[in-house]
Amino acid sequence: MADVNRVNFLIGGPAGTGVATVGMLFAKCLQRSGLEVFGTNDYPSLIKGGHNTYAVSASPKPILSLLGKPDILIALDKKTVEVRSPELSAGGALIYDSNKVGDAREIAKRQDITYIGAPLTQMAAAAGGEIMFNTVALGASMGILGLDFAIIENMMAKMWARKGQAVADSNIAAARAGYDFSKSIVNGSFKAKIEFIKREKTLFINGNEASVAGALAAGCKFVAEYPMSPSSSILHLMAGHEIDYDVIVKQTEDEISAANMIAGAGFAGVRAMTATSGGGFSLMAEALGMMGMMEVPAVIFESQRAGPSTGLPTYTEQADLLFAIHASQGEFPRVVVAPGDATECYVEAFNAFNIAELLQVPVIVLLDKYLSESSQTVEDFRKLQLKVERGKLMSDSQMESASSFKRYEYSANGISSRCLPGQKNGMHVCSSYEHDETGFTSEEGDTRVKMIDKRARKLSTIPEVFIAPSFHGASESLADILLVCWGSTKGPALEALKLLEQKGVAARLMHIRYASPFPASTVLRALKNAKNTLIIEGNSGAQMRSLIFQKTGYYIDKTYLRYDARPFTPEEIAAHVAGLAGRK
Repeated sequence: MADVNRVNFLIGGPAGTGVATVGMLFAKCLQRSGLEVFGTNDYPSLIKGGHNTYAVSASPKPILSLLGKPDILIALDKKTVEVRSPELSAGGALIYDSNKVGDAREIAKRQDITYIGAPLTQMAAAAGGEIMFNTVALGASMGILGLDFAIIENMMAKMWARKGQAVADSNIAAARAGYDFSKSIVNGSFKAKIEFIKREKTLFINGNEASVAGALAAGCKFVAEYPMSPSSSILHLMAGHEIDYDVIVKQTEDEISAANMIAGAGFAGVRAMTATSGGGFSLMAEALGMMGMMEVPAVIFESQRAGPSTGLPTYTEQADLLFAIHASQGEFPRVVVAPGDATECYVEAFNAFNIAELLQVPVIVLLDKYLSESSQTVEDFRKLQLKVERGKLMSDSQMESASSFKRYEYSANGISSRCLPGQKNGMHVCSSYEHDETGFTSEEGDTRVKMIDKRARKLSTIPEVFIAPSFHGASESLADILLVCWGSTKGPALEALKLLEQKGVAARLMHIRYASPFPASTVLRALKNAKNTLIIEGNSGAQMRSLIFQKTGYYIDKTYLRYDARPFTPEEIAAHVAGLAGRK
């Protein structure tokens, strides 16, 4: 009996052959069929060649990570058959170009899968052009699943409409050729089947796209960025929305310029941001300190990749946490938040602009390659009722009656009123030097102490309920173990909870978003009440464990660390935890 509406998909081939495009189209077809979908890519830092993949998991229920072995493998070259065919689930299907690959049976040497060898390039040429051979492969994957072809046709029509009807018709014909070919081979006997589910429309979106949506909703009006993967798509997306949202987007000569530009924009009262990865953020460290001294709001998206230095440019890691918290010399408050999924990317991006202005501090949003470039179905978060808050920003009428304006006036919570350049009675000094309440440079010891203390008080204005971690899974009293994670590890860890439940292990998950300010009391309470604790991190030094120990005095002795520049999988987490619990 076919498994309805549950399928795992993988396409592989060299860069430049449309691997990611086909993977995304497959995912969107299933999304439009009413399924929950998760998709992610894997690729080396090559423009052409290498081995690239795009993987998709789909389910009628929410899915937060890839889960299980692929049921369908599209091999656009021989190497994909060699490397990936062992991963196929029993009863799965291998779709390949019979001319390019040759005899896949001889290469894979598996008797428990279906081989669908088709002359993809020739079929594409007959439909209008050899370049569409990957579109033929996409159609073939849909044919064995029995997906309504109208869904593919509608998507192709919209996707290629801007290039004219002839291009759209050719792609539809190519997809139809592959669809009919594979459907005739399996004849409804394949292990998985897709049936349409009527449901509310969802978004299929990755972390970078959701972050851009959140920034635009928050009223960001200036973007200065030097492209650095995996953050580069933020620059491209912002540039694409420049006119519609009245945003100025500047590709700067380097990251130093980008950071200084958003500092200037923040001083001028404009909501501004940049995006980079660890190497670019390193160059921003001096400007970050200047923002702290000047008390100007700014937002920095830092999408982590494997370092140090150039490292592995297209692979993921969670190793910039402590760097983000301590970057630049001296002491000054900054907010560091690490969202765990696309919805949190949207919400925390929006919050970042509010916090930056409410506290007059730089806010760092920590993403990573896995979160930035993995797409998932989510409810339309644009329906959320989020409110723009600009803090102590003086209006023109307030400044009209201002007397002896002190930009850095001492206050109980450390936050002073600020005005915009050109407002009446608002002239003041704003520089990188330590200063008194007016902004004039001061090297007096008592002034220095007062200003350090004033700035430090800002973070205490954020209530712990706002920055508190989220909890999932078993209740505190029933949980056998508390899993602790942060950032993008949330998705695989949540899926691992389901697998652990099947193994008879009651696990609870604490996902930490805010690293600065840190929700110490909530975290400590959860740790003390847990029977057993395990922290899961994508770095070799257990950086979040170090931060927890620093802030709470509680040391988590069990760790599960991954630092091969690949994301965690639910199966690995579940197996490790089950092993600890003696339930393999």
